[in-house]
Amino acid sequence: MAPHYQAATLIASPSYPNAIAWSSENLVAVASGHLITILNPAALEGPRELVVLRPSDPFPIGVVNREDIFEPCIVPTSLARETEPCARSISWSQQGFAPNSGCLLAVCTVDGHVKLYRSPYCEFCDEWVQVADISQLLFKYYKDIEFGEDDGPLSLPQGKGNTEQNQRFVCISELQDPIPRRGTERRKRKAARFVGYVYDDDDDKDSTDASEDADFLFDPISNLKKKSSKKATKPGHVYAVRNGQGNSQNIQTPLSCNGEHKSLPLITAKQYSCREALLSSLVVAWSPVLPSPDRSSYFTGNWCILAVGYKSGSVSFWKIHKPEYYAIDIGMVTRDPMLIGVVQAHLSWVTAISWEFFASGSSKPLLLLATGCSDGSSKIWMGDIEGLNQCTSAKEVPLTLVAEVTTDSAPISSISLSASAQHDDSINLAIGRASGSLEAWSWNISGNKIEKIDTCDAHDQVVTGLSWGFHGHCLYSCSQDNSAHCWMFNKTHLEEIPMHTHSPELKESIDLTEVSDRCYGLALAPGELMLAVVRSLDPNLLNQMYQARTQKAVVEFIWIGGQFLGIPPDNSVIHSLQSAALSETNFLWWGSNIFWSLKRYENCERVLVLWDLIAALQGFKKSAPTFLETLMHKWVSDQGNDVMADLWNNLLVRSERELRKRLVAFTFSAVLNRAAYLLKGAHIENSWFPIGVAQMDSWASMNDGEVHNGLKFLRTRISDLGDRINLVCEYSVEEYCSYCTAPVPFESADAAMCSGSNPAAPPAEAHKMSRCVASMRLCSVLQPTWHCVCCGGTVDKLLPEIFFTMPTSFWDDAPHGNESIDLSTPAVPYCPFCGVLLQKMKPGFLLSVSPV
Repeated sequence: MAPHYQAATLIASPSYPNAIAWSSENLVAVASGHLITILNPAALEGPRELVVLRPSDPFPIGVVNREDIFEPCIVPTSLARETEPCARSISWSQQGFAPNSGCLLAVCTVDGHVKLYRSPYCEFCDEWVQVADISQLLFKYYKDIEFGEDDGPLSLPQGKGNTEQNQRFVCISELQDPIPRRGTERRKRKAARFVGYVYDDDDDKDSTDASEDADFLFDPISNLKKKSSKKATKPGHVYAVRNGQGNSQNIQTPLSCNGEHKSLPLITAKQYSCREALLSSLVVAWSPVLPSPDRSSYFTGNWCILAVGYKSGSVSFWKIHKPEYYAIDIGMVTRDPMLIGVVQAHLSWVTAISWEFFASGSSKPLLLLATGCSDGSSKIWMGDIEGLNQCTSAKEVPLTLVAEVTTDSAPISSISLSASAQHDDSINLAIGRASGSLEAWSWNISGNKIEKIDTCDAHDQVVTGLSWGFHGHCLYSCSQDNSAHCWMFNKTHLEEIPMHTHSPELKESIDLTEVSDRCYGLALAPGELMLAVVRSLDPNLLNQMYQARTQKAVVEFIWIGGQFLGIPPDNSVIHSLQSAALSETNFLWWGSNIFWSLKRYENCERVLVLWDLIAALQGFKKSAPTFLETLMHKWVSDQGNDVMADLWNNLLVRSERELRKRLVAFTFSAVLNRAAYLLKGAHIENSWFPIGVAQMDSWASMNDGEVHNGLKFLRTRISDLGDRINLVCEYSVEEYCSYCTAPVPFESADAAMCSGSNPAAPPAEAHKMSRCVASMRLCSVLQPTWHCVCCGGTVDKLLPEIFFTMPTSFWDDAPHGNESIDLSTPAVPYCPFCGVLLQKMKPGFLLSVSPV
């Protein structure tokens, strides 16, 4: 039995592989049928949010003759069985691309449409808001170029080879339909029906005509005319024209997808199938955040790419920029994604996509893309980041094919790409197939050579989830056969290791494999100490009166931090634990893995999402306090901090004091920076504007005995500006109460009390207000403010991005005014004391993010 953290039931069951995704802001999305369920793993019994999928209008790509309806390339569309909306693929963006600096969610549905959604941060609802329709943008592009049928690079091969390719387009593979239910259960069959209208030139039909029966089956337009009082049925994907003369002169004007009457062109069956394949999306995947040419930092990157795979074997690439500014009130508009190109990656369906950002100290960063196909082939592509950044329109994408794997004809259902921790210049590629087999490959970057690590029959059925963990040290997989495994990566093979580890706090004791029948995907937590697996529940094993009606699937959260993963243990950590009489193997591996996770956050470019790490430590605080004390003491001592009697309280106080000093010094440096630019006559309109300088000056005066000498020198230079200070910053000493207009003296950097509505007649009525932790000014009581879920602080004015990447040598540059700092970086909603994403305060019945 695996040690669970908790489990959450779903009211709908997934249908396709890779049905779960864990965002970088600590939200879990599950593609459960016609719903995308959004969970907060820190409060699984609390509120949830939803993306409700609705039927999308078909693309008006053209009409075909009636005799072409039964052409082999159109039959799968004509006999389509999908009548209800259903999610096929989901993917989270990184933080910073939603208007509130959260994550965007890309959703691909079974009808081939891709849309982007954001959280309802300013709406009092639980349904996510659509911000972009990728499919409509792609259709507009193809329509403008006439689907590339007159252009070589985008046109599909013609002639003899096209027959085989078209057969691949319309092949019914194991990945076309949803994963079937239990094999012993009789599948409920629906009558095959024609999706679309059949248009006739003649209203007076002969009742004995053989086509009448077909018209009845195909929901003919003539039947709708007879029932004009009823609402017209929505048109489908195929527009057919019955024309006895075989010409296109008497084409009826069909009803288009938007309800308007437009004349669609008459096209051949081959054209129709090719156009539909170009627009029918199957899988979506976001790239990591990419740096701009003038920025080398991942944290300060401001754009990424969304890749969408299609039935035609092509992959489209969409460039998305971060918003120019962030807001938590209504009025923020997200820019539409930009199409930067389409690549014909495969000859059949693109069924899996995985990105990886490889940053090596000895070479420039590399953007890598892995694609999997229904014909069994897999490819690795290398992207030119600088070239991709320069793409402003659809053209040839600067991607280079560097490796290809074709060892099995079984369709690829899942794929995962990861930088190898064992080798600095290698990339690990894992491939999961519909046959249940699992392959691991290693691609050497410098030698441009790919080698097979291992192949094994890991599962009995389709591999539905695949993810590398701990920098390529281990691989997690799950399958339609209701199993989930962990594989340790050795130099020559994959070795299966138990996923069962002793958890810090056991909250769930039920083995969910006993009541479930299939796994539909897995996802790793940001700290990689926990794994989420989504399973469908077997209704025959549930209570038919209660459970079977409302519980269709379950998401289980499994602790994996206590596994031995082959990571070289930190000898100093092991020695510290053994010195504290904690020699049990479970503690040793937990300590090593937690220390590994903590070490990753020493890089200031990494976004702080510590929930699984802190949840594990809180569990050990109850069950093994000695282990927690020893581990944290070791980690803090490695940072150069002195050991004190009351270690944790002193650490908190010292850290907050140091951060506040840096905040004041940064603001003063920004003022001097702007003043220097003004003296030079430079353009500074787009730079960050310092505020709260008077309040910070008061704080520095009140704490003169504790501040750094460099900060004192900056205060002196600020005072030398005299009356010019109002030109470069907001300097206002007087503050007034928003409730009674009484003066508010500065006494604390956190809270404030007004002097009262009538100080002459005590006791005066005083009002308490909060101060912005970023500027020390009074927070507005009329405008919405940002909130930190970690320290509870309130932020009224955001700090620039450059503040969160200050070097450790900041105080060496502070006396010089730090005039080299770049104040043109955008303001970002991060807490200056905790470093976590700020949010808008929400009522308790709405979902909130818990990164810590």
